[in-house]
Amino acid sequence: MTNLQQLFRQCYDSSDDVARVIAKDVNKFALESGVSEDVMGQIELCIAELVNNAYEHAYELADGRPIEVTCYFKDNSELVIEVSDFGQAMDRNEFQAAVNAEFVVPDPDDESTWTTSGRGFIIIVELTDSLIYTCADNKNTFEFHKKLWTQ
Repeated sequence: MTNLQQLFRQCYDSSDDVARVIAKDVNKFALESGVSEDVMGQIELCIAELVNNAYEHAYELADGRPIEVTCYFKDNSELVIEVSDFGQAMDRNEFQAAVNAEFVVPDPDDESTWTTSGRGFIIIVELTDSLIYTCADNKNTFEFHKKLWTQ
């Protein structure tokens, strides 16, 4: 059951610093709704990864394009965050490969391990309970769920 009384929905313009603004807004909403600061630290990192991906990949660093963010509570025990863009869609196989990839620990002696690209989805998968990607009507949505406590 979705609690629509505790709903955050906002549309932002893409830019190189919009991830910070969105994370701050969602943080305020969630903390006021009783989510712990520890959980919010993880959620903010996931939001930043998804928003930066939209800006960099879907919009190819173009400013002023819409990024929609929705946040709500499901069954009063789970926080759901949706980040949507209307840019270049991600290939489903590429998405599956990204979420199934293994984290490569940087090795000071091996430059090929120093890349930061490709780690965002690995981080999101580790910090959330589920990550879903949908693409419909030119809208790309990444939805992640975070349980607020275990029963």
